[in-house]
Amino acid sequence: MKKYIVLFLFLFYFAGAYAQKFKGGLFTGIAASQISGDQLSGFNKPGLFAGAFTNIVFKEKYGLQLELYYIQKGSRKVSKSNSIATYKLNLQYIEMPILFKWQIVKRFYIEFGPAIGVLMKNTGVEKDGYGVVPNSQRPKFNRFDYCAIGGIGVNISKHFKVNLRGESSFIPVRVPQVGTSWRLDRLQYNSSILLSLIYEI
Repeated sequence: MKKYIVLFLFLFYFAGAYAQKFKGGLFTGIAASQISGDQLSGFNKPGLFAGAFTNIVFKEKYGLQLELYYIQKGSRKVSKSNSIATYKLNLQYIEMPILFKWQIVKRFYIEFGPAIGVLMKNTGVEKDGYGVVPNSQRPKFNRFDYCAIGGIGVNISKHFKVNLRGESSFIPVRVPQVGTSWRLDRLQYNSSILLSLIYEI
């Protein structure tokens, strides 16, 4: 992960020499996540995310943005009868996207680009129709998560923005193993919807 950070900072340093503006800031927000392929549907796993960014503007409406943030992902199923979580998977990542930004009008902008995430922690209880799935039958998650991101933002004031984006893995984050539970026997991908408040210095 350190190698990727150094590489992107190196590229931004030289790109900034040709840019018109060089800015940065902080953001925080909430994430609604799911694991595509786990036989559960809906973005039912709430989580937090927070981080920092730096961006460079090449022209008045175009630029690149580099981010580094912590995010909670996973999957969750809630019993309809008693509102108790019967399935809950917590995945904690450090992610670093590089995004192309386009200011389509004065107040609105769109963004898209790739991201790489590093899995820091994996906790939770996974169940099937027969009870809790033992660790020996749980496929391991890949250390890295490669995502595609797309979103839209609103400039509220000079320093504050609101952003809504979606991100989804384009490479499986977990591959099934022989003898796993029915819920864990297919390729799985992270999917998240993120809403954030941004402060730009």
